[in-house]
Amino acid sequence: MIAVIERMRGSGLELINAPTEGPGHATEIVQAFLPQGLDVVAVCGGDGTVSEVACGLVGTSVALGVLPGGTSNVLARELSIPLTVSAAAELLLHGQPRPVRVLLANDRPFLLWAGVGLDARIMGHMNLFWKRWLGRTGIFFTVAPEFFGYEFPRLQVTADGESHEATFAVVCHARRYAGEWVIAPDASLDSEEMDVLLFSGRDRWKFLSLFRQLQLGKSGHLERGIARVVRTRQVEIQSLENYPVEVQVDGDCVLETPIICKAAGKTVNILVARRA
Repeated sequence: MIAVIERMRGSGLELINAPTEGPGHATEIVQAFLPQGLDVVAVCGGDGTVSEVACGLVGTSVALGVLPGGTSNVLARELSIPLTVSAAAELLLHGQPRPVRVLLANDRPFLLWAGVGLDARIMGHMNLFWKRWLGRTGIFFTVAPEFFGYEFPRLQVTADGESHEATFAVVCHARRYAGEWVIAPDASLDSEEMDVLLFSGRDRWKFLSLFRQLQLGKSGHLERGIARVVRTRQVEIQSLENYPVEVQVDGDCVLETPIICKAAGKTVNILVARRA
């Protein structure tokens, strides 16, 4: 980030380095600087860190520059932001703001997804040492025990008043998931609606095939009936077990059931490439 700061200074843009120290700190940093007057906020990190910064900018006109520094960088992929920090930094100087609609999981703003069940557990129990050292390969050391230990908790999902049962659910505002995987082919960052992916089985191998089809990116999980998608403007997800189930929001495990997801009625302005 220091190299980017020095490079931007040479182009007349003064950036202040403000490293995060823990969960939620990125939001606090943005909110602390906002009263001083900001032209742009640049964040270098993964989807979780970007989401925290966006939380602090919801409803403001301040532009957000995304410098992809995570494992999956789904938001950058959805918005065609370059995946190298150096190339993405050019948008701080020459990009144009693109409004992205914000959703809420209870009171927590999010941009991409709110996942209930396995993915939240993986994020919550992630071994950061292995992830930082080996990248996506390092995630396997958390995924394997969580996958084979998953007990398929019963969930009640109520979408626009209609009830569904599931054992794994992801509220999607983006097409992609975990990088280039495709989870909800028709989801859009421009919409106030959500596509809710529902898996309702207890067959562990069928569950594995769900993620394999997501990875292939050709919507096989829907065409083969492994899972289904329900479009809605508001969704409530509750645990039918005698314990709450973990919830990840934009890749960070920060909530637990019950949750209500809906449109916030506000946007965040993210810098993207100008159209030719």
